[in-house]
Amino acid sequence: MSVVNSADFLESYPEILFLLTYEPYAPLDEPLHSENISEEVSRFIAKLNLRDVDLLYIYGIGLGYHYNALKKWLHEQPERRLIFFEDDLSVFGALLQSPFARDLFLDPQVTLHFLSKGKTIDAHLEEIIATFPCDRIEVAAIDSYQKRKKRRFQQIRLTLLRKSAVAHAILTESLYAHKMLVNLLRNMKRWHHSFLAGGLNKKFQNIPAIICGAGPSLQESIPLLKDLEDRALIIAGGSTIAALSNQGIQPHFSIALDPNAEEFDRLKIASAFESPFIYATRLQPDVFNAISGEFGYLISETGGPCENYFERQMGIEGDPVGPDLGPEALSVTTIAIALAVEMGCNPILLSGIDLAYTGMQRYADGIMPSSSVQLNQLRQQTKAPERMLKRKDIHGHYVHTLVKWVMESDCIASYAKAHPQTRFINVSTGGIGFPDIPNCPLDEVMQNELDLSFDLRAYIHAEIQHLKLPPLKEKLRLEMKSVEESLIRLGVIADQLIEELERVQALGPSSTTPLPTGKMAILEIDFQEEKAFECLFPTLGPALDKLLTRAFLLSSHPTEEEKRSSYLKSKIAKWKQWKEMIDSELAVFQKYGNL
Repeated sequence: MSVVNSADFLESYPEILFLLTYEPYAPLDEPLHSENISEEVSRFIAKLNLRDVDLLYIYGIGLGYHYNALKKWLHEQPERRLIFFEDDLSVFGALLQSPFARDLFLDPQVTLHFLSKGKTIDAHLEEIIATFPCDRIEVAAIDSYQKRKKRRFQQIRLTLLRKSAVAHAILTESLYAHKMLVNLLRNMKRWHHSFLAGGLNKKFQNIPAIICGAGPSLQESIPLLKDLEDRALIIAGGSTIAALSNQGIQPHFSIALDPNAEEFDRLKIASAFESPFIYATRLQPDVFNAISGEFGYLISETGGPCENYFERQMGIEGDPVGPDLGPEALSVTTIAIALAVEMGCNPILLSGIDLAYTGMQRYADGIMPSSSVQLNQLRQQTKAPERMLKRKDIHGHYVHTLVKWVMESDCIASYAKAHPQTRFINVSTGGIGFPDIPNCPLDEVMQNELDLSFDLRAYIHAEIQHLKLPPLKEKLRLEMKSVEESLIRLGVIADQLIEELERVQALGPSSTTPLPTGKMAILEIDFQEEKAFECLFPTLGPALDKLLTRAFLLSSHPTEEEKRSSYLKSKIAKWKQWKEMIDSELAVFQKYGNL
């Protein structure tokens, strides 16, 4: 039997060793595994869907049998991680006597996390997710914990899925902001033709607003919405624009933010050509070819540091719409709700926001030829926000939903609670609803609430004429040229840093040259002082560091030479990646920066 040496354990997990040494804990009062442990572990492995999974969380360490069975999968790729959560200190004491203990404790691709009572579960999980912001995850529990601690496990699983979705979205925005650069530069050129949507703040005091989603239940509201032209603002986002316009309903405001080509595919079949169209710079630019109404620019902080930089330089000022929705607000619908609140609308009605596969359909009619979904396809999803859940709908029947939709439901409910001066009513006839937001049929609300009779379109047209942005064409062209020139200087600095790192690397791992060298330090300062860094890259460095930490893995007890070698390899990889991004963004500025 191989028992872990306390010195090994101390270096790998000093906190747990401290607790084992100084905190009293009782021996295990129940067995961790069944008598036929091999059969138990085989069943456990068979239930896992590890296709495309990079991070496997397991609630309950047991005696190391599950780790032993997963070692082959784990070590097939160095980026994979196996993370165990345990809330019983006595299990660690028993694990010390396991034949798998040494390998488990010293495996650099394994992390053990003790759910101590000194912190909430959320705090524990946030700590580990901050280190591993990955959305391709699986969450499981050993058999005994599935039976004895089922509710706690369900809480852990959902929290991991939700927080991983948010953390990965933030990381992706940092890593791939350059992917949106074409959209940003092309759409900024529309600023001088646009009105500032934030200027509508408080212009619609106590005018009802209906925020429409593209869920299947929207279809039932279509006949009623046709009678609300002068009684309530109808606001549609993304796919809903096509769903409404193809049924003969022109929203008073249309909003689109999606940077992907699919947004154009959905909107090119819409017929809401004349409605004021509110956009963010991240939007897929081809969408404008399907719209001929007034364009309104929305300050929303959805375009990253580049958008913020050019807003400042162009003097476009105003409070952004959306940040107070919270990190789980990942859709255009939530932005539409926040805009309605900013405009002073009251009450706000939520229609067609099912956030579920009502009737196993994804969309209302008029968006796609077919929007039916298959359960077997939903079950194969490994990305955290796309994982399927079962929830009761507003009628008490179980429906299938997704993690991202549960997040959105809670986000909207929290936002409504934070704005008690505005009444929210869910008039959707299906879906999972929103905690603490009352459900009421639209026809009933129409009788009791919507007694307005007002030419809303004429009022909107008059208001937006006063909100036009000033001419910005030449000023914008000069600033884009200045950033382009700064990008060229960044590329030169990155090349010099790579050259210096490779020079030191060639000295060998036993070299005593201090790291970083003075030249490296000066070059990094020069790099960060360039305006192109402020405009494009302020969050990229930490994001690259998180990825490289996983790619350049050290052993549990690295030597100084191993640490030095790993440092240089990761730094060279980082700056080569940075140089590649600089070259890519320079090409975009050279192609799209000149008006």
